Amino acid sequence: MNSSNMPILVMVAVVFLAGCASTQVVSSTGQTAEDVFSRFRSLEGAWTSTPDSADMPPSTVTYHTIANGSAVVETAFAGTPYEMITVIFMDSDRLLMTHYCAARNQPHLIARKITDDSVHFFTDHVTNHADPNNLYMGEAQWVFTDENHLKSRWWSFQNSEMGEPLTFNMTRVD
Repeated sequence: MNSSNMPILVMVAVVFLAGCASTQVVSSTGQTAEDVFSRFRSLEGAWTSTPDSADMPPSTVTYHTIANGSAVVETAFAGTPYEMITVIFMDSDRLLMTHYCAARNQPHLIARKITDDSVHFFTDHVTNHADPNNLYMGEAQWVFTDENHLKSRWWSFQNSEMGEPLTFNMTRVD
């Protein structure tokens, strides 16, 4: 390699790595991760979920707080072969989730973008996912409209490409 190109390569690497690092910072809203987690605990109960997609029927989604308040379990499509569980929990000052997917893998995500009314999770890693080209749910966002209305969006990834979001509009049943 020509040594005169080395400073340029180092500069490109620094700029590239700085850009990657910036996606790992949680947006500051003055809320602690515990404050945000308490919003998920407040979802306890049943919700009617109406997808934006006409291909999917309305369903019931439940939220249940477990383990002395340390985790919130979301259950979707209960009692079907496509039942899925998402567990949202704290790890010190980070808000994390694991999605137990009908695709038979387990994406582990970290909340990296938090606003006053939304939490957006991004993939940290995916277990039981030997082929990186196979489908997995790689991003998820909850938008808190009010105490009785919620929207969640899920983005799938396949062959290293992000799919269109699946949006679920939820209304509290009880």
